[in-house]
Parts: sequence; structure tokens; C-alpha cells
Amino acid sequence: MFCKDKDKGFTMPCSMKWIYEIIAFLSLICSLFVVIITKKMIKINLIHRLILQIIISEILDEINVLLEIFNDSKGKHNFENYDFRMIFCYTQIYLEVFSCLWTLTASFFISLKLYDIIINKNKIFRQNSFMDKYSSFISIAIPLLLSYIFWAIYIIKRADFLNLNDIYVNKYQQGTQSIKLIFCWLNKELTIALSVIAFLLIVGNLYCSLYKGYFFLRKIKQNIILKNDEESPSTSRRINSISQMQSILFLYPIISSIIWIIFFLFMFLFYFNYRNDPSIVWSWIFCIFMTTRQTIFILLYFLSQKNLREYTIKFFKCQICKDNNRGTIYNQIKLLERNNNDNKIINDD
Repeated sequence: MFCKDKDKGFTMPCSMKWIYEIIAFLSLICSLFVVIITKKMIKINLIHRLILQIIISEILDEINVLLEIFNDSKGKHNFENYDFRMIFCYTQIYLEVFSCLWTLTASFFISLKLYDIIINKNKIFRQNSFMDKYSSFISIAIPLLLSYIFWAIYIIKRADFLNLNDIYVNKYQQGTQSIKLIFCWLNKELTIALSVIAFLLIVGNLYCSLYKGYFFLRKIKQNIILKNDEESPSTSRRINSISQMQSILFLYPIISSIIWIIFFLFMFLFYFNYRNDPSIVWSWIFCIFMTTRQTIFILLYFLSQKNLREYTIKFFKCQICKDNNRGTIYNQIKLLERNNNDNKIINDD
């Protein structure tokens, strides 16, 4: 809206910003719609709360993009409007770091919960246990605290950098402020530190969800097929239930991990090539990646929630159903919690 290509070299082109902002606004509406109908249609359990946290964390990222509109409203970058711009810049830094850590932390708790149900007989998240009561709070509190630490360190380093003897425009032109992104971001050193924490969360996600959970379920399914008639209705139902759990529920931790791995690869690509080759091509690729990120999470959610898909179709057809069916994830988890026979098959082997 306010963007003008006057500060060439400082940020991305206005055409790219407009695409960012339009898609972010549309995604924000879709995300809010998903949150509202989830509260209306689904009996919320821990898994649902954590999935909603991922969606809300991506809503924060969309708000982060839209904040650039206020930044552009002040016109050309100069020393006089520096304070105004930094208000939104520092807000963007905190929101983006928090969104990263919140998504990965919530994904890790999803992986841990699934691992506990499938392998550990629900010992960690047993009813009324500490983790059952407070894991949702912890998955928010830890990212809030860590984000504040990164944010505070960046501001302190920035304040030391910009003293009264510095000329803002000259420092800005040297590439010390940012790379070609729509939002402000951490410096290289803090990006490396944040990537280490993100990497540890990603390893935890993949260990619990893929290495422990997915392959364990695959072994159960293979044993069921070997020891039972695959054509019988009961066996077929058990196999289908396990297959759905494999193909849907584990996608959240894995997709979250892949998305943030790609994000940090882009960050390092930009940082290590910014001064030599600030390629607009890579900026466009990054733009496409960031604008499709939230869409991926929404599609995953609707793939795992049949009744939400039906409700959405009826909503847009003005045929809203008033029933209160529970989501497929809830039913699948309850089925796995009751399915002790599958674990006995593994133990007998």
C-alpha cells in the first residue's frame, strides 16, 4: 500500500511485498476461521490444543508480515524516522523468533505425546499428571522466555552499534541492518544460536515421531497382517486405523521440522551471500516458500479432520450442520489407547 521502490537494495521490491501482504491477509482470515470452527466442532484434547498452537503461531507470522505496512507508511528510510521504524522492526523480530520456537516446541510435544501413547503406555501424559496438565502451558512459556532473551540480546547489541558517532544511512548501506526480507530478523550470530536450539527441537521431533513412533506402528501392522486374516473386517479396521495414524498425525512434527530447516537454510544463504550477490531470484523463491507455509499447515489440519471439511463445505453452501461430531484425531488416539492387544503382539515376538 505505502511501499515505494525508493530504498532499492535495503529491502525486497514492492511487488514482492504486496504479494506477501495480500496472501498473509487471506491466510490470516482462513486461520482464524479454522480456529473458530475447531472450538465449535471438536472436543479439544491435548493433541488438538498443540495443533491449534501451531496454527496460532503461524497467525503471528502473518501479523508479522502485515506490520511492514506500517513500516512503509513512513516513506524512505532515513535517520529521522529510524525510531518509528524500529518499534515495528523489534516487534517483528520478537514475533518471528517466537513463532519459530513455538511451532517447533508444540510439534515436539505432539511427537512426545504420540510416542507416550503408542510405546510408553501413556506413562508421561497419564491423566492428571504434571505433563497432562501443564504441557500446553510449557510449550508456550519456554518459547516466550527464549524469544525474549534473543530479542533483548539483539537490542543491546544494536544499541551498542548505533552510538552518537555513527551515521545511520552509511551503516545501513553496508548491509549490517538486514537482508532482503519483508520482516526484520536477527543478526548472523544470533541466527546461528537460534538454529542450534531449533535443530535440537527438530531432532527430538523426528526421534519421537519418526524413529520411535512411525516404525513401531509399521512393525505392529506387519505383525497383524502375518498373524491375522487381512481380509477380515476387524483386522482391516485395525490396519486402516494404524495407517491413518502413520500418514496423518506424524505429518505435523515432520512437516514443521522440514519447514524450519528450509527457513534456516534460506537465512544462511542470504547472510553468507548478501554482500556479494543479493540475488532477487532467491528472494522470490523465499517469498513463495513463506507465503505457502501457513497454507500447508491448514491443509494438513483439514486432511486430518473429516468433520471440519464437511462443516466447511456446508458453511460455504449455507447448510451448516448442527451436530457435534468429534474429530478423527480424537477417535484415533482413543482407539490406540485401548488397543493393548497390538502391544502384546510385539512383546510376544
